[in-house]
Amino acid sequence: MRTTTLPLHARGLSAVVPLALALGCAAQEQEPTPEPTFWQDVAPITTSRCAACHQEGGLAPFRLDDYTSAKARAGAIDDAVQGGHMPPFLVTHDGSCGDFKDEATLTAEELDVIHRWATGARAEGDRADAPPAPPVPTLEGGVDYMTPPITPMVDPADPLAAHDEWRCFPVDPGLDADRFITGYQVTPGVRSIVHHVTVYRVTPSDPSLAEGKTNQDVMTELDDASPDRPGWECFGGPADELPFQPLFAWAPGQDVVELPGGTGAPVSAKDVFVVQVHYNIHDHTGASSEDSTRLRLRYEDTVERRAVFLGDDGFLTTLFEPDGPDTLPPGQQDAATTWRRTRAELTLDPALPPIEVLGVMPHMHERGRTFELRVTSGAQESCIARVEDWDVHWQNVYWYRTRPLLDPGSSIEVTCTFDTRDAEAPVLPGWGTQNEMCNANILVALPMTP
Repeated sequence: MRTTTLPLHARGLSAVVPLALALGCAAQEQEPTPEPTFWQDVAPITTSRCAACHQEGGLAPFRLDDYTSAKARAGAIDDAVQGGHMPPFLVTHDGSCGDFKDEATLTAEELDVIHRWATGARAEGDRADAPPAPPVPTLEGGVDYMTPPITPMVDPADPLAAHDEWRCFPVDPGLDADRFITGYQVTPGVRSIVHHVTVYRVTPSDPSLAEGKTNQDVMTELDDASPDRPGWECFGGPADELPFQPLFAWAPGQDVVELPGGTGAPVSAKDVFVVQVHYNIHDHTGASSEDSTRLRLRYEDTVERRAVFLGDDGFLTTLFEPDGPDTLPPGQQDAATTWRRTRAELTLDPALPPIEVLGVMPHMHERGRTFELRVTSGAQESCIARVEDWDVHWQNVYWYRTRPLLDPGSSIEVTCTFDTRDAEAPVLPGWGTQNEMCNANILVALPMTP
């Protein structure tokens, strides 16, 4: 090899740079990047990021721990991950509107591997080197309860119940002491028809909201009204005559939910659960199937603070206003509604100091597009949760890394937008899947002494 130098001139200054010239040898071309294979390149990504849901028995509708299944859906997989729709994490998590834990985000390198495989040969590779699929998520140390088997029934003549049934079931947890729920997992028997599940606590011996009756009296009367079917019909809560004391809610997309350390939802040894299951059978497979939904709850004897579930929807509550409900105009891409509540209106004691918000669970129906939750205190307003691309099939509880505070004079404001271009008439608020909601569920930490 012989080395020569070339003089370079810049702004009157001379520099000498050695060039190594391999005389008599042709320039070597850069080797092409090898085509990624499923088992060696893609499977390690899907195993760690996707397969907890996308496997046999998992939450998702198809497998990503299987080459044949993944290859058949490669284009859709690439579109979903490049568009940020998968892995599902609906709230904005760039720090501009709330600081959340456990963000599910693929790296640029992971996105590139999936894209090159999906748009290339989609080669399989050697399965012998594939990582094992993770276990299906399970709440460890939980106690199982089942709702009674039931086949949903609808009333086509009732606009509210033409495609939906809301059924409440009493479930006795059989506790021998006061406990705290620190985790839960809800598993519908027929996922395609279960729109949501809400669990309330009721003390049977306490006076009900109906004069002269205990809560047990009310539940017995409701249950006896339909002797051929378990439970009773119920809408927004367990019943008008029963207290509204929600413990938690489940919607499609949730799996194992663990409350932040040191917190738990209180349950008395005297309490029973009322489990509300909302069945929607509009255009769904399994509409005539029998469902029995499983609750798995984890208890602890003591915690540092109570975790309290607060759900509100100022759009929905316009149903009960004298001048009629607010509606969403048809034919709009971004029909919007906004509502506001003070901290006191959220039933939080005004005497308490600033209260930490542990997490948030937005809820809308099929026309939902965006959701934003803001906290106002004096002249200060801060955005604490935003969803820019709503997906009714992947709802979850999102926990804060930096927890927002609700001081005594604060209020929350919620704005939702909806795509009503397919609607022929104004869209009403309501619990039915064909209606809409703008529902903000927040979990707050309260002192042990009420």
